[in-house]
Amino acid sequence: MSHILLISYDATIPDNLREALAAPELRIVNKNSPEAARSILSRGAIDLAIIYSNSGDAKLVNDLKALSELSPETPVMVISESYSLDEEQRSFELGADLYFSEPLPTQSLQRIISRHSLSSTQVANVITQPATTQNIKERSRSSSALHILRDFSNILGFSLDYRAFTQHFALKLREHISFSRMGIFLESSAKQTIIKDRDPHHLTCIASLGLPADLIDCFQLSREVGIGKTIQQQPHILTLQDCHQSHFEGQSNAIQKEFKVLGCDLAVPITDRERTIGVAVLNGPVTGRGYTEDELQLLYLLMEELGLAIRNSRLHAEIGRHGTLIENVLSSMTSGAIVINEDLDILYANRAAKRFLLIEPQESRSIEFAELPSELAAPIHRAVEKGELPRPFQLSSPAGNKIYQASIFPFKNNEELELLPRPTMVVLEDFTHIEANKQKALEDSKSELIGLIAERFAHEIRNALVPITTHLQLIDKKIDQPVFQASLKTALKNETDRIQRFSEQMLYLAQNSNPAEQTADLGSILNAAFEAAKKTTANTTAHLQLGDLPRPSDLKGDIEGMTYAFEEIFLNAIQASEASAAKIQVRVVRTEENSLNITMRDSGPGFSNESIEQATEPFYTSRPTGVGLGLSVAKKIIETHHGFVQLNQRTEINDWDLLIQLPTTLAPTPL
Repeated sequence: MSHILLISYDATIPDNLREALAAPELRIVNKNSPEAARSILSRGAIDLAIIYSNSGDAKLVNDLKALSELSPETPVMVISESYSLDEEQRSFELGADLYFSEPLPTQSLQRIISRHSLSSTQVANVITQPATTQNIKERSRSSSALHILRDFSNILGFSLDYRAFTQHFALKLREHISFSRMGIFLESSAKQTIIKDRDPHHLTCIASLGLPADLIDCFQLSREVGIGKTIQQQPHILTLQDCHQSHFEGQSNAIQKEFKVLGCDLAVPITDRERTIGVAVLNGPVTGRGYTEDELQLLYLLMEELGLAIRNSRLHAEIGRHGTLIENVLSSMTSGAIVINEDLDILYANRAAKRFLLIEPQESRSIEFAELPSELAAPIHRAVEKGELPRPFQLSSPAGNKIYQASIFPFKNNEELELLPRPTMVVLEDFTHIEANKQKALEDSKSELIGLIAERFAHEIRNALVPITTHLQLIDKKIDQPVFQASLKTALKNETDRIQRFSEQMLYLAQNSNPAEQTADLGSILNAAFEAAKKTTANTTAHLQLGDLPRPSDLKGDIEGMTYAFEEIFLNAIQASEASAAKIQVRVVRTEENSLNITMRDSGPGFSNESIEQATEPFYTSRPTGVGLGLSVAKKIIETHHGFVQLNQRTEINDWDLLIQLPTTLAPTPL
């Protein structure tokens, strides 16, 4: 990772520089003057210094002089709000390496920053203190102390504050190894459980000993370069001497640079036995000796214990956050939520559930299962103990003033066998307003239907009374005339038939009883119904073309009602055809399910887009006369006999108007 020092008047990144400095491999340190970055400059931690000149020549001159004194080897770039030849010359005279003015060439600036930051990693080899020969007894005591520390770390691994634990760990470790400098760098905790497929790029120092505070604030390790990348790819102990080996070619300079900035020569991976989550960087013992092989192995194991403790701490915090989130979600729900464990203990009830149970929402006492109303407790008990899940059901609140719908949801893992008893959650939704609206809609619908029936009934009776009233007015004058007598007789018959048919239709619509147990041949029913329809319409030329019927074709049920249904269908077909050429084609086939499919087609134009959607609705008619109950009555009668009616718009393939399917009483006779 490259560290860039940006010096600006208000110590923030100007908007026009954000894109150029947005690369993930760059760590930007914002200061308002070189003096504010004295410590990190003197240690050589900065790869490139950028001065954003927007505060006058005097400040630019002072900043350039200060950079030259504090870190003469650090490359310096000056960026000015507006170009000035004098300012450019003065910048180069005072040690600046590059000068730019707005508007900035972003891509070129990115390449230049990248090259300068990479070239600055070419540092001289750091000479480490050679290991000196130590007394065997001294090493034995150190090894024994480290073993004690390893056992102690198992206890500290239960700490929930990983930052405090890590700092305490570093202090304890120094008591036994006596190093003077140490930094523990960890990835962000956002990796835990939420982001599964992406590693954080940066490692931030969370605990340190002997490192300057301002260095810790601005310095990070990266997984893309240097120590972080090497440890990530090869999670083993890394020393400064290892940098000179051939397999570190390409990362050697960056590793040396980071070791030099931190003043350390040893890096130990911090793992949680699954992946590397950080790096511990430290220098050698203050005695000047090197680490023994046993000490290095033990350091590796200790850092693994540290990694496990950190993972456990973060997982605990994550679970706590998730629990709080779930509780907040449940608490904010307008529906009641009750969680019951396998022992029928109520673990949680949100505010809405407490209101349902007539408990104050602020009351924090535990709720007993016995406090639930019996109509709710019984299905919950069966769901928990036996795994029986009822469909959502309604119940009244204990106060009796509200209606709730209860839904029971078991907690289960799809990858495991369902064990009983099992925890369950109950959701209580307030259906009071919904039920009230449904009741109101039902009442409105009934009122509308009653009004429509009354209107159609009055219309039909009024039409029937017109010819009767007309004859009544003439009866005194023409009663003796044979023509008048015949006309009166016809009018009385036609209108009484009309009223009788309307009353029969209304009765069939109102009936809900099961059909009578009678048996008759379908052919006889169709012929009788067609003749009745011809008689009603007085169309003597209407013709029924009935194909061969499958044998047997007996129907069981209310034969009179079935005949009436087909009469209404034929009547509708005859009225839709021209009077002189009315022809109805009927075809009957037996299905594999042993039902009879009856398809019909008349000589009329067929159903339109509008009529096919509403033709079976009560009181719908496309003719200027009639009530519009014929197909509605026919549909109800057929459905009462476990059949169905389907209307169709004619196509080249399906050229029929209407399909009726009815179950038969007998199976086909085998050949």
